[in-house]
Amino acid sequence: MNRRPLLLLLVLALALPATAVTITERPDVVSDGQVIWVSIRDLPENATFSLLVEASFAVQPNSDFRFQMSQFQLPFGLRNSTVTATLTGTSTNRLEVMKDDTIVAITGKSADGRYTTTRSLDLPNGTYDYFRLSGTSLPTGTDVAASLQVTGSKQGPDTSEISFVSDGVPAGTITLAALVNGRQVLYKTVTVAGPTAAPPSSGSAGTVPEAATPAPGTWKNFTSADGEVRVRVANTGYVGILKTAAGDIPASWRLAAGPYSLVPQNTTFLPPGRISFAVPAGESQSGLAIMEYVNGSWTGLSSASAAGWVNAPVTGTGTYALMSPVLTPPVPAAPVPSAPATIPAATPVPTKAGVGILSGIVSLGIGAIVAARRTCPGDNR
Repeated sequence: MNRRPLLLLLVLALALPATAVTITERPDVVSDGQVIWVSIRDLPENATFSLLVEASFAVQPNSDFRFQMSQFQLPFGLRNSTVTATLTGTSTNRLEVMKDDTIVAITGKSADGRYTTTRSLDLPNGTYDYFRLSGTSLPTGTDVAASLQVTGSKQGPDTSEISFVSDGVPAGTITLAALVNGRQVLYKTVTVAGPTAAPPSSGSAGTVPEAATPAPGTWKNFTSADGEVRVRVANTGYVGILKTAAGDIPASWRLAAGPYSLVPQNTTFLPPGRISFAVPAGESQSGLAIMEYVNGSWTGLSSASAAGWVNAPVTGTGTYALMSPVLTPPVPAAPVPSAPATIPAATPVPTKAGVGILSGIVSLGIGAIVAARRTCPGDNR
């Protein structure tokens, strides 16, 4: 039996790269109350999975709003996960998560029309009754952006499907972005059809730019969900900033903040924009540098610190981090050996016995001298 073809097939199978994860979304257009599906294939176990869902819609000034993902089907668990909610164009805010009979609610007021909160928790697989983002719009506000990002280590089937019902947005857009181990796998904007389309908005993170093709020289600012990273770009569409898992940090550098991925990937900024990292509390600005992950390694950007931020030019989307050089402590100089100290010879101290003998010898000598002088001739005394 000729086994060479079988062996050849086995060698070729081993030589082929592992199947890459694929994530798709459907449909392209939905109405309020319809289902959105996110299909996932070949997602490795323990991979860092991140999903961002962001809704942008028109509101009346100083009015209540609500964006809800009802009957949220999570086919796998997320271990060591975080949930981040970000709302812009708001005065008051509320995040609610309901699963079975448990409700977790977080409320807060906005600062300059923006609110963000992050919670660390494990998300088990199953059906969540809803993820709800609600609150009150600004007194002069006409649009709101509400985003939810979940990130964690995937535990469960490699091929599955996430689904949820879009609820509370009669017209606007819903943007979905998915990252696996820091690499963008999905980026798509779904139109929510309604009687009138919600006008896109520009400005801070979580908003949709004013137009698909902005006018030349139109600069826009985007901010990460945690408020630690800012991006300023022109002549481009929406830029999302998602925190990703750290890896492959050079031994000569220490991670100070990040990494963060800018999406959609493969987008070029002309003219170059600017990326800014907030200096972490307790971190010295000295030596901090923004690094870009390119072709499997980190490359330093021309960075400058000012007013608690580190800034660098950015030419496109990708993965960026703030790092600090690892300072090697100086090796202390070897001590110079000194010449051994010379100890002077000790002068012997006479004992009492020695003093007595010496006194006797001196007395005998004096007596002999005296006797000699008495017997000396010519002495007439």
